Amino acid sequence: MFNKRLYKSLDHTLLGTTIILIFFSLIMIGSASLEYTPESLRQFENLNIFLRLLHLDYTYFNKQILWIFLGIGVMALMVYVPYEDIIKQARFLYALNLFMLIMVLFIGHTALGAQRWIQIGPLTFQPSEFAKLLIIITFAAFLAKREGRLNGWLGLGPCFLYVGLPFIVILKQPDLGTSLVLIAIMFGMLFFAGAKPVHLLALLGIGIIFITGIFMVHTYLHQTQDNLEKQILTLRSKEKIISQVGGKDEAKEKNALSRPETYSTKLMALKEKYRAISEYHQLFHRYTLKEYQMNRLIIFLNPQKDILGAGYHIWQSLIAVGSGGLAGKGFLEGTQSHFTFLPIRHTDFIFSVVGEEMGFLGALFLLSLYFIILYRGTKIIIHARDNEGILLAGGIVTMFAFHVFVNVGMTIGIMPVTGIPLPLFSYGGSNIIMNLAALGLLLNIYTRRKKIIF
Repeated sequence: MFNKRLYKSLDHTLLGTTIILIFFSLIMIGSASLEYTPESLRQFENLNIFLRLLHLDYTYFNKQILWIFLGIGVMALMVYVPYEDIIKQARFLYALNLFMLIMVLFIGHTALGAQRWIQIGPLTFQPSEFAKLLIIITFAAFLAKREGRLNGWLGLGPCFLYVGLPFIVILKQPDLGTSLVLIAIMFGMLFFAGAKPVHLLALLGIGIIFITGIFMVHTYLHQTQDNLEKQILTLRSKEKIISQVGGKDEAKEKNALSRPETYSTKLMALKEKYRAISEYHQLFHRYTLKEYQMNRLIIFLNPQKDILGAGYHIWQSLIAVGSGGLAGKGFLEGTQSHFTFLPIRHTDFIFSVVGEEMGFLGALFLLSLYFIILYRGTKIIIHARDNEGILLAGGIVTMFAFHVFVNVGMTIGIMPVTGIPLPLFSYGGSNIIMNLAALGLLLNIYTRRKKIIF
C-alpha cells in the first residue's frame, strides 16, 4: 500500500537525479550497442534528436528496462523496511553472501575468462555485485558493535578478517575490480566508524608498497624468462651452424664440442634455468595477480606498449574521448563506437561513448549528476540519526564514489582497466539492481533521520 507520509519524507533531489541518470543511461546504451557502416552513418546527419531516438538499438535497451523495473521494486522494498530491521539480519546476510560467492566457484558460469555468474534457468546473475551491498550492511553491524575499539592496530585486525573472507573468494573467481571495491568500502566505513586516519593511510601505504613489490617481481621474472629464451635460440642457431661446417672448421668445432664448455652443455644449463624460472612464474601468478591483470598494470603505465593487444581498449577509449571535443560529434555519430573500434562500449567503456558523441559538455553533465548523488549521500551521512545509519550511508557513498572515479579514470587513462562498471549507467542486470537497492537503503536512512509517525 502506498504511504504518502513516507513518500513526502524522501530525498526528492536524490530520487529525481537518479531518474534522470537512468533515462540518460538508457539512451546511451541504445546508442553504444548500435553498429553501422559509413554509408548508414550519413542517414543520421539530417535527422533531429527525436527521429534519431527511433534508430537506437533496442536489444540491450529493452533488457535494461526489465532490470530497472526489478531494481525499482527492490529499491521500494529497501525504502519501506526500516534499516534497523535490515541490519539485524547481518549474520544471515553474511552467511548468504559467502554461500553465493562460494557456489560460483563450483557451478558458476564462465564468460570473458572469469567465473563470476550463476545461471538459474533463463536468469543469470553476478553474486559479487550483490556482495558489495551485503558487505556494507553486514560490516555496518559488525562495526557498530565495535564502537570505541578501533583506535589501535589490534582493533583493526578483526575488521580485515571479516571483509577478507568474501574478498578472497571474489579474488579467486577472478574479479579484481570487485575486490578493489570491497577494499574501498572497508576503508571508507572504517573512517566513518572512528578509525584513526593515520592508521588507514599507513595501511594504504603498505598496500601500495606490496603492489609495487609484486610488479617488480613480475617484471624481473618476465625479463629473465625472455633473456633466457633469446639465449637458448641463439645457442640453437650456433649448433645448427656447427653441424653444417666442413673441413678444418668442422674438426675445430668438434674438438670444441668435446670440451666441458660445449654449446650442448650450455644449452642444457639454460634450459634448466628457463624451466625453473617458468615454474616460479607460474607459482607467482597462481598466488598473486594473473598474467592479464599484470598486463593491465603495465599497459596503464605505458598504453603504447601493446596498442593492438592488451592496450587496445584504453587506446581506443582515449581516441573516442579525445575526438569528442567540446560538444561532441553528435548523437549517434560517434565513429569509434558505431564502427566497433571501441570494445565493450555498452558496459565498461560507456563513458567513452558519452565523451565522443556529446563531448566535454555531455561528460560534464553526467559527472554533475553523480556529484549531486554523492553530495546528497554525504548530507544523509551527516543527518543520520544513529551510528548504524552513518556506517550504512558511508559505505554506500564510498562505493558509488569509487565506482565513478575508477570507471571514468580508466576511460581517460588515469586508472588501470579493472572492469568496474559505471553505476546506474553501464548495462548489466546485477549491477543496476544492486545500485538501486543501495540507493533505496540510502533513502531509507534519510526518511528515518527522525521518527516518522504512520
